Order: sequence, then structure tokens, then C-alpha cells
Amino acid sequence: MTFSVGDHVLHPLHGAGTITSISVRQTGSGAQKYYVLHLALDGAVVYVPISCCKQVGLRPVCSAQEAQCILCGEIGVLPPQPSDWGVRYRNNMERMRSGDIRKVAQVVCCLRQRNRRRALAGSEKRMLECAERILHSELMLAAGLSRDEVRQRLEQLWKRLR
Repeated sequence: MTFSVGDHVLHPLHGAGTITSISVRQTGSGAQKYYVLHLALDGAVVYVPISCCKQVGLRPVCSAQEAQCILCGEIGVLPPQPSDWGVRYRNNMERMRSGDIRKVAQVVCCLRQRNRRRALAGSEKRMLECAERILHSELMLAAGLSRDEVRQRLEQLWKRLR
């Protein structure tokens, strides 16, 4: 899959952003082209090699219609959360890497529910922050909302899903 300057894309572990340019950098094996991705939430810049953007998981952001479905609470059935921390962490990380916005929303919902029942481990807190960053940034770009609007609508959603 190829992208062009101005496309909104999602990096599965950093969040959504806009491709602002394509740069050429010298590497040990010669020149390599990179997408220059400016992230929507914090303005950070991520360089993604064009030759391996499929392996990285770079994909277009979801449609506006799918974003509205997520904001209305249509995230599907929440997966079971095993009591074994390692299994739970692996399953949630797999869902985040999938690139499916519904699965990322499920990870956020499950970790928030677990946090209400008992404190999360440090790595699960970081995972929750990362999943929320990914979800917020993709919904911002897909639905054309501000960061605060997305945060408010998702807070209402999480309260409803308790």
C-alpha cells in the first residue's frame, strides 16, 4: 500500500497523523525513502521506511462512519480478560497491533474496567495510555473533532459501558 503527502494514516503503536513529506535518508546499504508522519496528538515526527510500512502496520485511518460508530458505543463484544497478567498483556498487545479501531477501543474499555476494580500494573497503565492515545488520535482525524471533543465523548461512552 502506498500513501501520498497529505494522507491521514495510523501507526499502530504511535497513533494517527498526517504524512507531511517523503524524505530520502542515507543508510548503511544506500539511500532509503521514508514517510514523514506528524502525529495528531503531540506533533511528534515519526519516520517510517516506505519499503517496510506494511510490516510496521501503517494503514489509513478509519472512515468517518466507523469513527461515529465507535463514538456511539458500537465496539463489539468485550473479550474475556484472563486473570493471568502475562496472557492478558499479550492478548491486549495483539489487539492493539491489529490496527482495528474496534479492538483498540476494546482494550481501552477492558483496561479501564480492570483499573476500577483493582489497580493496574505499571506496564498495563502504559498500555492503557498508549491505547487511549491511538484511539483519540484516530478518532480526531477520522471524525474531524478536536481532542477535547473526542475525550468528552469517550468519557460518556466509558460511563455508559460500566
